[in-house]
Amino acid sequence: MKTELAFFAFSLRERRRLVCIFLLLAGLLAQTAVMAQDTGGMGQEQAQERQELQKVRNEIKDIKGTVNDAVDSLNQLGKQMQNPDVHEFHLFAKPAVCELYPGFSADCLTYNGKIPGPPLRVKEGELVKIVLHNQLKTPTSLLFHGLIVPQSVGGLPRKDAGIVQPDAAFAYQFMPRQPGLYWYHPQVVNQDQRAQGMYGLLIVEPKSGPVADKEVVMLISALKYSGSASHQSLSPTDTAPGAGILFLINGKAAPAVPPIELRQGERVRLRVVNAAPEAVPLHLSGHRFEVVSTNGSDVLEPHVYRDTVTLNPSDRVELEFTADNPGVWSLASELMTQSTNQGHFPGGIALVVRYSGITTSK
Repeated sequence: MKTELAFFAFSLRERRRLVCIFLLLAGLLAQTAVMAQDTGGMGQEQAQERQELQKVRNEIKDIKGTVNDAVDSLNQLGKQMQNPDVHEFHLFAKPAVCELYPGFSADCLTYNGKIPGPPLRVKEGELVKIVLHNQLKTPTSLLFHGLIVPQSVGGLPRKDAGIVQPDAAFAYQFMPRQPGLYWYHPQVVNQDQRAQGMYGLLIVEPKSGPVADKEVVMLISALKYSGSASHQSLSPTDTAPGAGILFLINGKAAPAVPPIELRQGERVRLRVVNAAPEAVPLHLSGHRFEVVSTNGSDVLEPHVYRDTVTLNPSDRVELEFTADNPGVWSLASELMTQSTNQGHFPGGIALVVRYSGITTSK
């Protein structure tokens, strides 16, 4: 009996302990639940922070992408500026002795030692770099006549901006966007140099390509000379006895001007610049010109046809004709003073136009 009561009494104590343990465990569980709830709230805050952080990262990524695109564009421009495909030309302004026709040479001012200077042929929309080296004893400059370029390239020259001192060089860089016929020469402040031979053709080819079968370019000019010896001394202001003006086509006076060779049926485009100080009436016998462009402006319908086209000083004219009249013809100025050398014909602005297989009689 005592044993059973003892056992029963022990069981009650153990039960009390178990209840206390249970209550303790219940409190711990409740506290754990509260802590878990608090931890869940912190997790939500951390998740929201992570979302905001990711949003910032995305914005930074977008900004970096924009900056990288801009940097890539600048790098591409830099590569383009250094691209070997860039049309780069070098003009050397220097004195030279030029033979204008057999037995007649003259002291001239030139680009690269010749009259006219080298023709500069470029593509529409492509980067062009022209470096002018001054090997004269006086300052010089450069103008791209008729071409629309930035002020830094074509504006009135001044110190460190287009005036090139002796033994110095200056780079003109631009992108021509107007196809057509142009020419280059010193600026108005140095136009006496132009009168002594400093000029050349600049042709901007259209993206669509040429439309004629054959192209002929002519730069008409005039040089003042003194005396009558085979070697002349040129001066744009010379008024000494025996002084005169010699008219040239591409730096030569007739009879030294090469003939124009044609094939029957060809469509010919004639590009002419008048760098002379007076008007030139140009006539092609046996054919009619179609006036395509004057001074950079295309002639729209109705087309204009002329057998004689007069170019005023600095005019640029593009003409076309069809080679449909076989024979030997003349292309010359209608003025005797422009088509003779010291009164002797042929001279000055005059040349032969002939079809293949036909020769001139002697």
